[in-house]
Amino acid sequence: MQRLFYLTFLSLTLIACANFEDKPLNAADSATRIETRTLSDTGLRNFIDSVIVNKKGRLSEAWDIDRLTLAAIYYHPDLALARAQAESMDAAVITAAQRPNPNINISPTWISNLVTTVAPWIIASYVSIPIETAGKRGFRIDKSEHLIDAARLRIADTAWLIRGRLRLAMLEVYAAQEAERLLQQQLAIQQSISERLEQQLAIGEITRPEVIRSHLALNQLKLNLSAAQKRSAESRVLLAAAIGVPVSALAKIEFDFTRLALPGDLNLVPIAELRETALRKRPDVLAALADYAAAQSALQLEIANQYPNIQANPGYTWEVGEHRWLLGATALSVPILHQNQGPIAEAEAKRHELAVRFEALQLRILGDIDRVHAGLASVLSKWSAAEKQMQIQQQNLHSAVALFKAGETDRPALLGAELENAVAERARLDVLVETQQALNMLEDTLRYPIASVLTAALISDSAMKNPIHHEDTKNTKK
Repeated sequence: MQRLFYLTFLSLTLIACANFEDKPLNAADSATRIETRTLSDTGLRNFIDSVIVNKKGRLSEAWDIDRLTLAAIYYHPDLALARAQAESMDAAVITAAQRPNPNINISPTWISNLVTTVAPWIIASYVSIPIETAGKRGFRIDKSEHLIDAARLRIADTAWLIRGRLRLAMLEVYAAQEAERLLQQQLAIQQSISERLEQQLAIGEITRPEVIRSHLALNQLKLNLSAAQKRSAESRVLLAAAIGVPVSALAKIEFDFTRLALPGDLNLVPIAELRETALRKRPDVLAALADYAAAQSALQLEIANQYPNIQANPGYTWEVGEHRWLLGATALSVPILHQNQGPIAEAEAKRHELAVRFEALQLRILGDIDRVHAGLASVLSKWSAAEKQMQIQQQNLHSAVALFKAGETDRPALLGAELENAVAERARLDVLVETQQALNMLEDTLRYPIASVLTAALISDSAMKNPIHHEDTKNTKK
């Protein structure tokens, strides 16, 4: 009967064991999956549709900052890593909730100098059952659950960091394309000026130094245009990296820069309200609070570890036909040399450290918001001045065109006005980029999408989803 019991117990133990599943990682296959990513992928489109399915206003079909944000949430490896770390924390809860397994000890003894006819065997066995005290298991579970909350909140925070980098990368693409267009315009005008001056030199109306100066300006514009074309190509690489796709995926994509062409109306942004919300509800703030709660549980666990666990050791011995049962035997450690003071002190110090880190985070957020908001006011003032200057320059150009059509001015004067207007447009572009960079910093600090169809909650919620990429699905089917 006893043998049957042990065999049954051993069989149940083996049945419950997990089996290893080999999942090799192949560098070539991984590179192929990355290189074949596109923005036309069916999985990506399904993910975008699933995010906005309950949204009243449909997301634009054009690849603007909002749609590209969802593409980055789908593809970017930083978010995949944050989700994987959260899954590791989920698995840690299983470990924390486990109760210690009992141990079975069997010690058969053979007596070699037995002088009687009785069987020379003594069979002894006992079960060691560990019993945790002082609620240690509950504190372990609480600690793991708080760490899970922190990991999940960091997924949402990672999504905001990705959006910030993506917005800057898209702004760089827009700025590079506009700079290239304006330089081409300037180059064409300067080319016309140089040709006109060559004609005037030929008939003796001007001297050669004027022509040389024009040619120098023309050569400088050619150099600037070459640099702008290089910047435009590099900006697309930067944007592809911000999304998490190869640059080839952007080859035939037309981007919508409408929201970058003009600054949004900050009067519609409740900055004072968002400032308080950021200090209390930014994902990284909530994650820091969850870390502190985990430190609290860790301290409770170490305090509970002052109290020894109980080790119950019921046993059975068979000797010379006798059945001997040992009941109620227990073993526990005696806290004589220490009462777990060291780990308790470490846990208290860690809790204090996280409290200081939390206050430092709030102070940094407060300083960032105030600094960005103050700097934005001056940038917007600069933008307003650039707009007025551009309007004046366009009025001058219209006047020059009217005078040229009326025959009251010549072609070189008109070309000069056109060149001045192109230079003013380039100056306006530089101020626009500076303004949009300041707006991006404000959005990143507030965790609030300025001039966007997406909401802060929608960005965070979509980041929490774990999209299964089409290439991963194929591998699973294999």
